[in-house]
Amino acid sequence: MVWKKKDRTISLSSSLTISFLLGDNQYMPSPAPFLDVEIRTFPDLRVIHRLLLFRDNTGNPDRVIRPAFRELRQQVIACGLDPDTLLYVGSPEVVEHQLVSYDCCIEFPLPVAENVRTLPGGRYAVLTVEKTSTKIRPAIRAFRGDYLPEHELVVDEVRLVYEYYFKDTLEYCVPIY
Repeated sequence: MVWKKKDRTISLSSSLTISFLLGDNQYMPSPAPFLDVEIRTFPDLRVIHRLLLFRDNTGNPDRVIRPAFRELRQQVIACGLDPDTLLYVGSPEVVEHQLVSYDCCIEFPLPVAENVRTLPGGRYAVLTVEKTSTKIRPAIRAFRGDYLPEHELVVDEVRLVYEYYFKDTLEYCVPIY
């Protein structure tokens, strides 16, 4: 495997155009992908959100997640904000390799709304991967299974995993100590 690692502290900018795309192909072999990994410190992020629960894993979660992001986008527009200038974040909860919930979130700087929460920040190992179904799954497997242990990065199981969605890339963010 080839690893790329940078250490830096950043404040996230909300001036990026972001779109959402999920893809999954369970049958692709897992090549040894090049991993673009950075260690970052994220600030807390105020978001409008919708929590989705998956009791049975019989369907494609994308069929529920995409419409949830579209609904949130409409709420952001109704509040007079430009959703193309805000961060889109997903927070998956996986138990025994099964997606049990997914929190769809869009950055929300206004002080009042019903479904607003703050995503806690902190130190994260961030994998940046091209947003295609054939690249995301193998890269995340290699990142969690090989990169983190080989670099002796300890996952903080208490904090959330985040997925930041940009036009062409996904940033998969794992909380670390």
